[in-house]
Amino acid sequence: MRRNHPSSRAVWCRLKIPQDKLRRAGLAAVSGAALAAAFPKVDLNLFAWVAFVPLFYAIHGQSMRRVFGYAWLQGFFCFVGSLYWIVIALHDFAGVATVLAALPMLLLAAIMGLYTGAAIWSGELAARRLGITRLLTMPIAWTALEWVRSYFPIGFPWNLLGYTAYRNVELIQFAEFTGVYGVSALIVFFNVVTYAIIFQAYSRREQTAGLGILTASMALALIFGSWRVHQLSAVLPRGSLKVAMVQGDIPQSLKWDPKFLETSFAIYRAQTEAAAQRGADLVIWPEAAASFFFQPDDRYPARFADDAAYRQRLLELAARSREPILFGAPALGVEDDRVGFYNRAYLVSDRGQVVAWYDKIQLVPFGEYVPLRKILGGLVNRVVVGFGDMFAGREQTLFVVHGGSLAVLICYESVFPNLTRRAVKRGADVLVNITNDAWYGSSSAPYQLLAMAAMRSVETKAPMVRVANTGISAVIQSDGTITARTSLFKRGTEIEHVYWRPTRTLYTQIGDVFAEACVALTLIALAAGLLHPRERGDEAEISAIFFNGRRN
Repeated sequence: MRRNHPSSRAVWCRLKIPQDKLRRAGLAAVSGAALAAAFPKVDLNLFAWVAFVPLFYAIHGQSMRRVFGYAWLQGFFCFVGSLYWIVIALHDFAGVATVLAALPMLLLAAIMGLYTGAAIWSGELAARRLGITRLLTMPIAWTALEWVRSYFPIGFPWNLLGYTAYRNVELIQFAEFTGVYGVSALIVFFNVVTYAIIFQAYSRREQTAGLGILTASMALALIFGSWRVHQLSAVLPRGSLKVAMVQGDIPQSLKWDPKFLETSFAIYRAQTEAAAQRGADLVIWPEAAASFFFQPDDRYPARFADDAAYRQRLLELAARSREPILFGAPALGVEDDRVGFYNRAYLVSDRGQVVAWYDKIQLVPFGEYVPLRKILGGLVNRVVVGFGDMFAGREQTLFVVHGGSLAVLICYESVFPNLTRRAVKRGADVLVNITNDAWYGSSSAPYQLLAMAAMRSVETKAPMVRVANTGISAVIQSDGTITARTSLFKRGTEIEHVYWRPTRTLYTQIGDVFAEACVALTLIALAAGLLHPRERGDEAEISAIFFNGRRN
């Protein structure tokens, strides 16, 4: 008897499943690529406000396992597109082959994708199991996971969603209440409402309520922001500094070469003397601009006699030019009977005396220290050649110059909201971010760091002076406006007046209460959702009917 062949419909149905998965995966990838383009250097920031729409379309009606998978894929593509500079740093300055240099970047992007997957999965689970609208669950869950990423397991709050809006100065002023996390929540909320209206995905009541709340939220944010920006400009400054930002433009390949030390020092000496002639109140050099060990006193081991001599020359430069100098330099130290190093910022007075110093607290993982060294130490080659693991500082220092209190953030520290907030709460009038972005070449990293630094001023209403070795140096006003911006790889000195005002924000006082509340709500919703009985019905079949028009 002849065997019946499967009908064409059955074959089509079997083939349709992988095609559908591929289509949804493609939508998730497009979502991630669009989100990556919203960050600097591409800086198409409007993409962030709709980038999640393809992802929400892809996860509609899918199993929770697939929800996580598609969301992870979105995060993976986003971070590959925004963290590609890791390959440049490893290849150009650590001598790692491009193919091998891509592996750590891909691994980090995969790990960061887990946070995206967890955020979307959590929001979807709470919506399905508890019947709570996604208009609430998605923004809250996203904010919760961004806060978690800022602290655990090693703390990597790079490119939080809210940073895409850094150029929308009026819109983001409400970050003085919520921190950058509130801006992230607003952007996710905008995406959910947009998806709901375009695809009629939720009930008419949800769509109407969502659109109304979104319109009111955006209007209030813009009204408050416009008022705040005007109000800040109208308040009389409490003090000012005329700062000289010295951009030495020292190539990373030469920076730590002993043969280049004299040339490097001569560059900063000439720029400092020129700034003194123009009447600066403070000369600021970038992170590790003094590429020798600078100790608080003149006691050096015999093998570091040359470093001691350069230390003396720097002190004499400050005294001769009659200018205080704030600069970055490595320093020797001993902790627990172990010799190590600090990434340090010093203030030298116009009399050539060491006034104070600050040791970098938030070290770069896998750059300045190796997390879980006993496990990972043998597998990791650090980019910072010759320094080994650094010692972390324990407390922030306020440098007093011409009546103003300055708090220093060294490089990577500018991406940590809470670190900046604590400094301003302790009395800092001006933030100073010294950095060496030469590692990143002309990639997106220097632009991303500048955008993240700008949000620190919005949150605290403290102006920031950012001084980078190869750029981008700038003055960031207390409302987050970026001024006096320099070009990459241009040597020179910008002299600008920096004004500070007697303004303190709610975020400065209470910190991440908004984000922490989102964490608490997400944990409660997850606990309740996981205990809630599963919904009946085949969600995949519902999705197929909704998207493909299938009929039984």
